[in-house]
Amino acid sequence: MQFKDLINADFENYIYRPLMKLAMSAIVLLVCAGSPLLADDPTAAAGVTITQLANEGAMISDGESRILIDAMVVEPYSIYGGLPAQAASAFEQLSGPFSAIDLVLVSHRHHDHNQPRFACSFMQASAHSKLISSPQVLGLMREKCRQFLSGNNRVEEMNPQYEEPHVIELNNVRISVFPLSHGTGKYARLQNFGHLIEIGGLKVLHVGDAAMNPADFRRAGLDKVDIDVALIPFWYFQPGPGSEVMTRFFDAPNKIAVHIPPGEMEEIKGYMSEEYPQVIILQNTLDQTTFSAATQPLP
Repeated sequence: MQFKDLINADFENYIYRPLMKLAMSAIVLLVCAGSPLLADDPTAAAGVTITQLANEGAMISDGESRILIDAMVVEPYSIYGGLPAQAASAFEQLSGPFSAIDLVLVSHRHHDHNQPRFACSFMQASAHSKLISSPQVLGLMREKCRQFLSGNNRVEEMNPQYEEPHVIELNNVRISVFPLSHGTGKYARLQNFGHLIEIGGLKVLHVGDAAMNPADFRRAGLDKVDIDVALIPFWYFQPGPGSEVMTRFFDAPNKIAVHIPPGEMEEIKGYMSEEYPQVIILQNTLDQTTFSAATQPLP
C-alpha cells in the first residue's frame, strides 16, 4: 500500500495538499532567486527596487510601476560602459529589467545616457512603454526613426522650466521634471533634466549630469525637498564643491554613487569605502537594492 493511501481525507485536504503547495512555492522562489534576470523582478519584494544598468541608467519599480531612466544605453561610449552580453540580450528581448516598462525617461542627449538607435529599437518593440524627454533627445532619435516618432502618442516632448516643472502622473507614481544645468561654455545650451520620482512612499532623485552649482539647485527648489534616495554621479564625492552641494540640497539617508567608469571601479570603490562608507555602489549591471518607506535598504 502506498503512503498516500494511508492518509485519511481530512488530513489530505487540510494538511497534506496545503503543505505540498507551500513546498512547490518555495522551490519556485529558490529557482527565481538563482537567476539574475528573474531576481530583478521587484514584485517579489516590498518597497522600491533600483536596478543598476549602464552609467546612470536604472530601472526603478515599486512592484506595480516600472520606470527606466537613462537606460537606453547598450554600447560602451568613451570611458563609460555599456551592457554586458546577458543584459544586452534582455534589452533586445524586452525581458528582465527591460520588461513591462511603463515609462522611459532621459536626462539629456549624451550617448552615455541615451543612444538614439537603441532607444528607437526599444520603443518600436515595446507595446505600451511611453517615452518623455527633451526636444534635444527626441531630435537625435528622429535621425534614426523619424517615421515611427511622427505623431506617435507614446512619445512626448517636454520642456520644463525652473518655476514650472513638468509633472507626470503614472498609476501611483508622481514624477517632477526640472532643468539642472550641465555646465558652462559648450555645455550651457545642453538640456539636462533632474527627475524627482515619488514612488512607494519614497522620494528618489536623479540629477543627470548636473553641474555642481548651488544656485542652480536652489532655483530648482531642492533645498525644500526631503530626498529619501539619491542617485549621484561619483564625481560629487571627490574633493571639491560636490560635498557641499549634496549636504545642502540632497543629503538623502540613502545615496547611490553612479556613472562610475568600469576601468576606474576598483579605485573609486577603495576611495569611497574610506571617505563615504555608507554610500551604496552597485558595481555590476543588474545589481540592485531595495528600500522600504522607512528609507532603509532591505536585506
